[in-house]
Amino acid sequence: MNILIVDDNKEFREAFKFMFEENLADQYEQLYEAENGEQCLEVISKESVDIVFMDKQMPVMDGVAATKKIVDQYRHIKVIAVSFHSELDDIKVMLEAGARNYIVKEEISPNAVLKCL
Repeated sequence: MNILIVDDNKEFREAFKFMFEENLADQYEQLYEAENGEQCLEVISKESVDIVFMDKQMPVMDGVAATKKIVDQYRHIKVIAVSFHSELDDIKVMLEAGARNYIVKEEISPNAVLKCL
């Protein structure tokens, strides 16, 4: 399985990658990263990606727009929304865009990620 982490916060991407490398190394083949929805779509067009962990708010193209495009163009890719926002409206917007699950960043753990895979 190949995983793409999409977040405009470089420190968060690095911490999320570290969690995968230290705790979930047997769950993936390749980890990719992008800093916005536009870069995400570029990576997906060139690489084989199975799961995208998508931030909701980003510059250039946000997670809602990118999720809609992924769901429309790449039905086999599973999108998991990841955000600091835990309000019901934020969750609903991402799920309606096509995300299959939603993880609040403060609650990210190897177990939470495994449940989404």
